[in-house]
Amino acid sequence: MKQRLDELEAKQKNILEEYITDQHSLFSEVILAKLLPEKLKMPQLTSYEDDNDPVGHLDRYTFWMELQGASDVIMCRAFPLTFGNRAMRWFKKLLQCSIQS
Repeated sequence: MKQRLDELEAKQKNILEEYITDQHSLFSEVILAKLLPEKLKMPQLTSYEDDNDPVGHLDRYTFWMELQGASDVIMCRAFPLTFGNRAMRWFKKLLQCSIQS
């Protein structure tokens, strides 16, 4: 049983490493390892673009996610889902695995 668990853990780690390498994820392995909760409800915010107020956008996002009890890691992973096209293009230019927290 222990051997089987070790094999599954090794397989999961390999899958995660492949994902990071193949998809060029901007998130670190620590952030990617945390799964998003099934019942997480994303806030109904206007997509952020560079002409919007960044502090106001971040405040509304943070308040909503805190109400749901989301951890910092979950908030970090889900935040790019609030970006509009221009903001997403900027975000995708960041270095692979550069987001640590």
